[in-house]
Amino acid sequence: MARPKHRTSTDLCADCGTLEPGWASINRAILLCDDCCGIHRSLGRHVSHIKSLHKSVWNAYLLNMVHTLSDNGANSIWEHSLLDPSNSKINRRKPQPKDPLHPVKADFIKAKHQHLAFILRPSKEECCTEEELDRQLHSSVRTSNLETSLRLLAQGANPNYFYKEKGTTPLHVAARAGQVLQVELLVVNGANPSVVDLNGQTAADIAKMAGHMDLSERIIECMYEVTDRLTYHICSRKPNHRRDQHLISSDLSSFLNKNELVLEGRNRLQSLPNHLLEELAMDIYDEVDRRETEAIWFSTASFPEKCTVPFLPVNPQLSSTRNQGRQKLARFTLKEFTTLIVDLLIEAGRRHTLANNALQNPAVSMLRKEQLGKHGSQVSDDEPLYDSVASDDDYAALTSTDNTSSDISNQLKTNNEETFIPIVKGLPSMVEVLKKQLTLSESTVRDLREQVHTLQTAIEQLIQENNELKHVLQSKGSNDGNMNGHVGEQEPELEPVHDIKTSIIRGNQRPASMYETREGLRKPAWSTTICQTKRDTEVLSRNNTQSLWECGLPNLPPSEEVTRRTEQVTRRIQELWMAMQDPSQREAFVPCAERIRVAVAELTAIFPQNPIEENIRSALRQLNGNTGRLQAECSGLQRCTSDAEHMDRCLQQVRSCAYDIAKATKLLVTQFQM
Repeated sequence: MARPKHRTSTDLCADCGTLEPGWASINRAILLCDDCCGIHRSLGRHVSHIKSLHKSVWNAYLLNMVHTLSDNGANSIWEHSLLDPSNSKINRRKPQPKDPLHPVKADFIKAKHQHLAFILRPSKEECCTEEELDRQLHSSVRTSNLETSLRLLAQGANPNYFYKEKGTTPLHVAARAGQVLQVELLVVNGANPSVVDLNGQTAADIAKMAGHMDLSERIIECMYEVTDRLTYHICSRKPNHRRDQHLISSDLSSFLNKNELVLEGRNRLQSLPNHLLEELAMDIYDEVDRRETEAIWFSTASFPEKCTVPFLPVNPQLSSTRNQGRQKLARFTLKEFTTLIVDLLIEAGRRHTLANNALQNPAVSMLRKEQLGKHGSQVSDDEPLYDSVASDDDYAALTSTDNTSSDISNQLKTNNEETFIPIVKGLPSMVEVLKKQLTLSESTVRDLREQVHTLQTAIEQLIQENNELKHVLQSKGSNDGNMNGHVGEQEPELEPVHDIKTSIIRGNQRPASMYETREGLRKPAWSTTICQTKRDTEVLSRNNTQSLWECGLPNLPPSEEVTRRTEQVTRRIQELWMAMQDPSQREAFVPCAERIRVAVAELTAIFPQNPIEENIRSALRQLNGNTGRLQAECSGLQRCTSDAEHMDRCLQQVRSCAYDIAKATKLLVTQFQM
């Protein structure tokens, strides 16, 4: 944090064109002269947040954001209609530096900033919904184009918009992209840095994971902006957030007041629910900003008595009761106001400790003042607790003699009581709240115990049923002696993948002919004698699997087995492909085709006769048909004469058959990977 240096460029007041303006409107991103600044201050911080360019303490990123937007024509966003020559409806002339403050400059500023009379409004043909504006902002903040984001915010885009499909807010997007100036713009326009995304991560967490450490620390500072500002107002120093020191309590003890009235007010403060404490913190924050800005105003303005702001302006978004309470804060003396701030900070620290990283941290959630203003007070506006609320027109009638120190001293006690009566009236005591929380916790524990007992009972029943099923299966296996073709309890062996080079034809068993149809090899018979022999030939292996199909098992083979056997087919095709590279080795074509036939036979054998899926049936038919063709073409190629043209045609036929087999194999594997 540092005080900005004087700029040497020819800056102009955004509202009247005066040279060398000394003030800035943070949320409007414009520079202002003394006269226009006074009108802005009277509008209230909810309209225009004013800060001195030379006397106030600035964060470097925030100051950079304001100057970047100001230098790139941010004022044209607020004066779009005035700068549009095609707009004949706007006849208003922009004030000049020598024009009178009232009513010329004042009326223009109110129309421009309070009523937003000159900003760009979408036409009927370009009618844009709030959802569309919010999504445009969500997309814009990932870039460095601050002007687009400011225009969308001026048109009503929500800085806290939660994109459900993506699970993030604009602040999360800007943090991930490392757009520090976009983050500043969003925060000063009300973005809540404490909001979490769909994964439970704040914008600071996302910036840290993306490697933007400085931006992460800056977002954490924004999360604690309220308590930091109040602490600095009291102690002239701030907590060190890098060391996880978010609140300072040691330096506050010297400011504690122990008289009875203060102790009573402190007890009422502790009994406030979180949202009312947050509202009070926001109001005190605004009052601190008003007092500090007022002090700078009196020390720098040419005619400070023209535009004094003796109390917080009316915010129409708040209830009348709350506006009355905010205005009463101006009557507190410096000592009384300091005591109130100290009590608030101590209470915030106490709740921060009690929360202990709970899901909803009351101290953290109160730190973004702009977001807190959206909470509605629980106090009824019908109670006539105060007089009528002062309006903006009352500023002209107020003089410095209206608020004398004697009046404040005489009315202090009454004002203190009136300030706290509406926010504590009818609220339960802290003991009652704790009792209700304890009762709720005990009820939750009982419910959890009942659920655990129910789950234990269900597990015991499942174990008992499982044991009974095992007993039934064991008894059935011992009685039958042969279940589903397996002897005893022996697990079936994995069907071997045969290699034509190592397979041995035993006894007088006849090898399967290359011209023998697949139907001729399928035998429905399944005998215990055959099952007890060693199944190491292709025909017997297929017969065993075929018997399982005919027993009515509709289940398809596991995908791992299909993948393993299709890889075997692929390797055999590759062997044939390598042999075809040298046509002089024609005697190797027929053995390669035979090995492909065996691999295809073993692949198709693990499938039922008529699978339900049409794609699988088609792939199996293509495999069987192309395998027979391949053997025939390889035999013809081996018998081929030395005629080169005839040999090329035979090679082309063999390649076509091999390609069709590979294509059918890939189709089969694809079905099991979906």
